[in-house]
Amino acid sequence: MNNALTIVYSAYQSHALLNKVIKKLPKKYRILIIENSLDKNLKNTLEKKFKNVEVIIPKKNLGLAKSYNLGLKKAKTKFVFLNNPDHSFNEGTIKKLIECANKIKNFGIISPTYRKEKNFKNYEIYNEKINFNHGVYKKYGIIEVDAIDNCFFVNKRLIKDYSFDENFFLYFETFDFCKNLIDNNKKLFVCNKIKYHHPGSKSSSKKYQNIVSLTRAFHYNWSKFYYLKKHFGILFACRKITPNFFKSLKKILASIFKFNKSGLIEGLVELGGVLTAMLSLKSFYRP
Repeated sequence: MNNALTIVYSAYQSHALLNKVIKKLPKKYRILIIENSLDKNLKNTLEKKFKNVEVIIPKKNLGLAKSYNLGLKKAKTKFVFLNNPDHSFNEGTIKKLIECANKIKNFGIISPTYRKEKNFKNYEIYNEKINFNHGVYKKYGIIEVDAIDNCFFVNKRLIKDYSFDENFFLYFETFDFCKNLIDNNKKLFVCNKIKYHHPGSKSSSKKYQNIVSLTRAFHYNWSKFYYLKKHFGILFACRKITPNFFKSLKKILASIFKFNKSGLIEGLVELGGVLTAMLSLKSFYRP
């Protein structure tokens, strides 16, 4: 097994997606899957089919932050590629990322970006830092950024003293991790000419979409408030979360008026995320 890279997935009932993704990847790299549905059948199926795959079944659903921390701990390679099951790329993508990683010596994270058909980016630039126009930087359209949303190609040596905040279950854990690195002078790069597919919100099978949807509804609001409070203070967090509060309340009232049971449940779950965070309670809605 190649000692340069370990590919890590945090998953929840994503057998079909993982099966498609792993087929495209070179067998020389170890693949670690943290399967949070606790389904041992998935472990048996994938490990039997792919000899370079190890599926870890935790005792409970860890969420993204804890899953990524576990993956980083288990990986013994120079680089670790943190992904969701709906990130689709191939051997060429990995070769290019490794080339970048070997040329950019002191990076914390580098990341490919979405293919052109997507109308949004997986990174944010708060300050234009350096204009790169030479070597590997020009070849792959590399820019230095202040935040990356997902698809982390990690330099394990430089980030070994840092971890994801495990208070996050879903959403904002990546932005929090990036801010921690940036605040400690670690560099983040995006390679605009290295692409991957990310359809978004399709990491789990259709059978589990309802419970996943409610989980997202709760944790987006909880994590948003927690992140903003942690880094910018409670007053700023309250101001930014207020539209989410009224949006949830409006959904609840509209659902009552229309006798929409599913809308009512979703609105209550969203509101629960806001109120739980504002009361400084730990997130609890975890399937």
